Amino acid sequence: MLHMHAPPETALPQPSPPFADVTGCLLAGGEGRRMGGRDKGLVHYRGIPLAAWVLSQLVPQTSRQFAIANRNWPDYARLLHQAGATTPVNMDAVRPDAADLPVASGPVAGILTALRQTDTPWLMVVPCDTPHLPADLVSRLRSEAARSGANAVVPTTVGCDGEHRAHWACVLLHKDVSPQLEAMFAKEERKLRVCIQSLRWTSVSFEDATAFDNINSPETLNGRD
Repeated sequence: MLHMHAPPETALPQPSPPFADVTGCLLAGGEGRRMGGRDKGLVHYRGIPLAAWVLSQLVPQTSRQFAIANRNWPDYARLLHQAGATTPVNMDAVRPDAADLPVASGPVAGILTALRQTDTPWLMVVPCDTPHLPADLVSRLRSEAARSGANAVVPTTVGCDGEHRAHWACVLLHKDVSPQLEAMFAKEERKLRVCIQSLRWTSVSFEDATAFDNINSPETLNGRD
């Protein structure tokens, strides 16, 4: 297992240039239970769907993009189009979880589905409810992967207690991890943290503690709106 922390750096004001070997995946397959069943990615935050905020950062930082969603496919396809997304060749812009995976299996199912579809060496997964992602997210994670030899890189932030908090749902993965994740899923492992920690993973520390905040309930939405 590989695990280390890269030093924090100041976020760039604009998204960094895209990496040609990284595909971006918007993960929007959840049931939105804490949102009362509403599709989180389509909930408006400051007048704009949460997923649109995420795509505004993901699209400029990656070479091509798609979404994993289990409902409202036309809405997500429209958001991808409006964000100027480039869909991978011979693939729909929005895909549901793979049919052979049990329904309601959480983010691991969505990530496995995305890895099966990715035609670049790297996949950048981001959840649909994190509207303030750093403009240099992909460049820093990808650079750390190259430096360390990791096949999974997650961002971390430092809390008020001085502890690093890993944001597991926002992860850069090499396509080669797919067989290992498939094997863990087959053994009924559904915790994303456990799955990533089984890989050769590392992390990068980001200075802005709010950059990866999830808006996943009416309370957090109202508190940030």
